[in-house]
Formats: sequence, structure tokens, C-alpha cells
Amino acid sequence: MELIYQNGYGATFKIENSANPTCQLQLVIDSVGLFMSHEDLSYLKEIVLNFDQPCQCGNCNGQPCNKIWSSNPRIDICLKVKEPVLKELEDLIKGTEFILGLDNTLEKYRLRTNLPGDKEQ
Repeated sequence: MELIYQNGYGATFKIENSANPTCQLQLVIDSVGLFMSHEDLSYLKEIVLNFDQPCQCGNCNGQPCNKIWSSNPRIDICLKVKEPVLKELEDLIKGTEFILGLDNTLEKYRLRTNLPGDKEQ
């Protein structure tokens, strides 16, 4: 596992040789790890960014919801959140996407950062 990004709320790791090749990321919040794809992370970001929109489910009746629901064919995720936590989750997702985008840009242009412990190529 390789740490991609972390903040006071959680961390995101890149998983090498994952049992499910589409889920190459693990979002860790407290003691819970969520395996997800890049698309799952983007979808979760959209939910977080639109969190303050009215929910039309029978429980909320047009009020903003206090839960994040994300559903896909592999898993359903439900996180109960409050405003300060929501900002931390947003930062965690955006920071992860930034680092992943930076890695893709460096790879595209064949630029390499030489970090301590890296082998010369």
C-alpha cells in the first residue's frame, strides 16, 4: 500500500495487486477502509459537493440529509456526517484526486521526482 493523501479525518492509499483490479484505492476513515475505483471516488466527491441540496426521500422530506449514500453494484456506503466532517471528507477526496492527477501528468510527460530511497532509472 502506498499513501496518496491524508488529513485529520482519514487517508487514501493506492493498492497494488488488488483482488479486484478496478478497486485500486482504499479510503480509510477512522477504522473503516473502503476499497474503491477512481470512478467511485469521483462519484463520492459529487455527492459530498452536493450534500447541502434538499433530499427528497421519505425520511428527509426536502430537508438536507445528514447521511452520504453511495451505491454501486459492488457495495452500498452510508456515512453519517456533520458540516466540519464534510469539509474534511471533501479535502480528503480533492487532495487524493490532485495527487493522482499529478502522478498521471508526470507519467504522461515522463517526468520523475527523485525522492530519497528511489532507484535511478
